[in-house]
Amino acid sequence: MELQQTGIWVACCLMLLFSLIAVFKSGHPVKALLVSCGSGVAALFALHLLQQLCGVGLPVSDVTLAVSAIGGVPGVILLLMGSLILG
Repeated sequence: MELQQTGIWVACCLMLLFSLIAVFKSGHPVKALLVSCGSGVAALFALHLLQQLCGVGLPVSDVTLAVSAIGGVPGVILLLMGSLILG
């Protein structure tokens, strides 16, 4: 169990690092950050609303909101894959 949690933390830190590198390499870092955060949160809410149709979904909580805001759509995909693999 300890190894799985460590792997998840490493994956989240790497995702955060790559997201920040991509944001700062763009010409407008603030605009890119806002678009990434907005699209991640929108994807999380869309997945939550379509949970009945898809059969898979994520709860809207503090952790999932933070990961989706920081990671954008790839963050939501990481949460969904983690939920499917570990759940």
